[in-house]
Amino acid sequence: MSGCNQGGKTSIKSICSLKERGIVRKTLRMIKKVIICMTMIFSPFLIWVILSLNRELIVIMANWDWFSGTFPLLFDALGEQVNTPEFARGFNEAALGGLLTLLGVIVTVWYYQMVRSQEVAEKRLFVVDELLDELKKNKIMVEDIQNGDTEQYQQGERDREQTIFVTEAWHKLGGEVALLPRRMYLRLSVLYACLNRCVNPDVYWSNKAVIDRMTGIISDLHRYRSTLSKQEID
Repeated sequence: MSGCNQGGKTSIKSICSLKERGIVRKTLRMIKKVIICMTMIFSPFLIWVILSLNRELIVIMANWDWFSGTFPLLFDALGEQVNTPEFARGFNEAALGGLLTLLGVIVTVWYYQMVRSQEVAEKRLFVVDELLDELKKNKIMVEDIQNGDTEQYQQGERDREQTIFVTEAWHKLGGEVALLPRRMYLRLSVLYACLNRCVNPDVYWSNKAVIDRMTGIISDLHRYRSTLSKQEID
């Protein structure tokens, strides 16, 4: 009984720790988004403050007697320029033009990033849907082979080098499959390598250990698809 109680407590603790990690990740992700938004909104103001401080620093240096005594030619000419209203007006106009340019660059980069993220998410959904449809067909074929119904999968002499499984979507998608998480991509690569070896039902049994993991991969793809759908909604 004590062993069962300890096992139950351990499982409860692990579940709680997983929930806490999920909450922490979501919180950190939200804080990151807030920081990025605040930086984008207030970056022109911060830069304006820095430029204003630089302008005042130039005025102070131009009017400092030590600089005028050490570099008389430079700071006498500079002092004549910085102590006029035209200098402040010209400095402010140049700073404002630079800030408007910076703001345009920030908005352009942000918009491109948003559009790019949306396109990548849509491509990932398309890849997952295509692979799910194909893997479900292959799963039915595996169940037929396990039940001994292999007559329909016997190939003629012409097609003996071709796999009996459906791998068209995998080859058609090509490099777009690399948009999936690395671990999932590697598992799919190993699975499809084994599927491509099965030129007849008998070869399935030598690759059974890997091909039978197809059910777990399908479940992982469904979970990954649900996370992509949530991100699109958010």
